[in-house]
Amino acid sequence: MARWQTVCIEQISTVPLASAEITLLQLIGKGGRSKTIKELAQTTNRTDIPNIQYSLRKLASAGLTRKQGAGRSGVTYRLTEEGSQLADRLQDTRERLLLQALAGCPDLARRLHSAAEALEHLTELLGAAVRQAEAHSGP
Repeated sequence: MARWQTVCIEQISTVPLASAEITLLQLIGKGGRSKTIKELAQTTNRTDIPNIQYSLRKLASAGLTRKQGAGRSGVTYRLTEEGSQLADRLQDTRERLLLQALAGCPDLARRLHSAAEALEHLTELLGAAVRQAEAHSGP
């Protein structure tokens, strides 16, 4: 995944971004609203807040994000116009490259549908197992 992200960004930008920064750029851009470090950490399943802050400073120094707020009132991060344009171009590049790759795999859609059905079934089984475990747990 990291190589995929960096190869895609290198096609459209000369800004040197690592995979961590590319991920944050995309997440901050999603939904059209500012994000907190806590939201970014939860979404990326990361607990290394100092490293996330470092990546955010790199994005800001490249002119791609803007920090809003301060202290306990809540600091959030938003994409700048340049950051939004880069995130959009990155999304377009990824879609184009993926569609090209998928064109050579006509059977993949059917296989993905089967995989999705299996995952839904597994989710139902896990839910039933949780309910059964809860019913058997004592006070």
